[in-house]
Amino acid sequence: KGTLFVDVQRRINMYLRALWARDFFMRPTSGDFESREGYKPYIEDYFLHLPDAFDDFLPPAGGRSAPLPLGEGSGEGDEPVPGLELYRATAAHCAAHLVYTREQISAEALNPLQMAVISVVEDARVEMLAIRAFPGLKQLWAKLHTVQAEQANTIGDYLNRLARALLDSDYQDNDPWIAEGRALFAQATERLADNTISWEIGVALAHALAQKRIAFNPRTDILSAPYRDDNRYFWAFEEFDFNKSQAAGFETVRQVRKRVSVMEFANEIEVENAGDDAQEIWVMSEEFFPYEDNGVSFNQREGKEPVSEPYHYAEWDYQIQLERPAWATVLEKRPKTGDLQVIGQITADNKRIASRLKFLLDAMQPQGVQRIRKLEDGDEIDINAAISSMIDFRMGMQPDPRIMMRSVRKVRDISVLVLLDLSESTNEKVLGQEQTVLDLTRQACVLLADAIHKIGDPFAIHGFCSDGRHDVEYYRYKDFDQPYTDAPKARLAGMTGQLSTRMGAAIRHSAHYLRGQRTAKKLLMVITDGEPADIDVRDPQYLRYDTKKAVEEAARHGITTFCMTLDPRADQYVSRIFGAKNYMVVDQIARLPEKLPLLYAGLTR
Repeated sequence: KGTLFVDVQRRINMYLRALWARDFFMRPTSGDFESREGYKPYIEDYFLHLPDAFDDFLPPAGGRSAPLPLGEGSGEGDEPVPGLELYRATAAHCAAHLVYTREQISAEALNPLQMAVISVVEDARVEMLAIRAFPGLKQLWAKLHTVQAEQANTIGDYLNRLARALLDSDYQDNDPWIAEGRALFAQATERLADNTISWEIGVALAHALAQKRIAFNPRTDILSAPYRDDNRYFWAFEEFDFNKSQAAGFETVRQVRKRVSVMEFANEIEVENAGDDAQEIWVMSEEFFPYEDNGVSFNQREGKEPVSEPYHYAEWDYQIQLERPAWATVLEKRPKTGDLQVIGQITADNKRIASRLKFLLDAMQPQGVQRIRKLEDGDEIDINAAISSMIDFRMGMQPDPRIMMRSVRKVRDISVLVLLDLSESTNEKVLGQEQTVLDLTRQACVLLADAIHKIGDPFAIHGFCSDGRHDVEYYRYKDFDQPYTDAPKARLAGMTGQLSTRMGAAIRHSAHYLRGQRTAKKLLMVITDGEPADIDVRDPQYLRYDTKKAVEEAARHGITTFCMTLDPRADQYVSRIFGAKNYMVVDQIARLPEKLPLLYAGLTR
């Protein structure tokens, strides 16, 4: 019952990301579903542990001594605070501890009462720092404090009154101890970045509170505000690392992949509940065929499709003008193979285009050593030019001084990577035809690959799609060092379209492979049918700016990026991403197989 953590986790994560421009790792904690008593949020190992469900919070009748702003209710008949608001308040409070706590507070020689008061002051310190940056948080937190000034039966009452007094300046409380706490906290407003003030103020207030001669019970005298955590984070006695707390949400746990023999694999105890998050992945060095296998290996029958080690890339957030480190994860996956007859049929159906390209391709072939004649400065004398100049001289005419020549070795020194957009939209049929965009893209790739193969340039064909920033799928159909044989052709025949288009991460990963090529020129050709988009991004400008940043990063490494887009509306954004001269909009998609090889010839001549 109530608001479930699993239903609001993504919304809370985006809420915290909007506040502090970083990710926080969150986990649900289970509690007593009936009474919701005795369990609080907490921070452990830099993870936010939030309740797996929150009931709506109903303030007690007459639970306020000061009116709330218009529309929030006050006094008797207050409206309940929804569970989603409770999650926002809890997550923001815990995140404030992670962001603003740089050193742990020593608990040495402190008694339980002193630790309790210091915890209240420390909560107020991190909340005040958060409110300075985001004033609206005060309104969010203040509505969850319901203690009244007349409640003075237990130490817990005084702690709750102090917590409310340090947060809400409108709260009226004439108790001298509360007034002293407010005065000490106000004097320390310039030192809030240093949590030693929490220790100093807390010890002083605890000494004064002890004079009231009220017994303190650590189990019952606790804070009643439902969003406050148990403060174990800064009382931890283990080593505290502020940098690690800031990196929580960016770092990933690396799996260990071990290659083992058949006997090691067979003798190991199986872990039945191990999944993709297992700490170790064991891979047999060779295929294992058990008895009565009928030619089917153990891996084919029980194994899973292999996935590469994750590649993490930053993304550019244009709104904060900063890179989000390790924000997108690229996973290389093995492409499926298809029927080779599909490739043979494409070649047969496009013989006319291939014959038109023949003369162009012959002209692009490296010509070896060429002589450049009629030079004023060269390596040797051009006999024919020298004789013509001498004849002009004898006839009393001005001789031509260009009588030298030089031998130049003409070679092509370029590497090309073709990056294909394989999103779900490529499965749509072209207007007026039975073929899909993916079919035409496959035809264009086959013709282009045949052309580049005849010229002899090293080339690669890769593709990508995405399902959020944590899963950018990358497929390598042909690599630079791989011959263009039946194996890459079969992968091209098995191309499929799915998911979304997170283009920036794919371009960064493509540039990673191009940088490894030892050629003078490097060309990245992107073929897409639409703008960058993904399921976890609503702002259309976000991925456009990130893709533009990825193109600029590639240019700094000497990589020229050219985009051939099939989107008729691409003029609105493609020039800003790739540059005024580095794109082509194909208005008639059916002509893509014809235009792509011609475009390549023009870019690499």
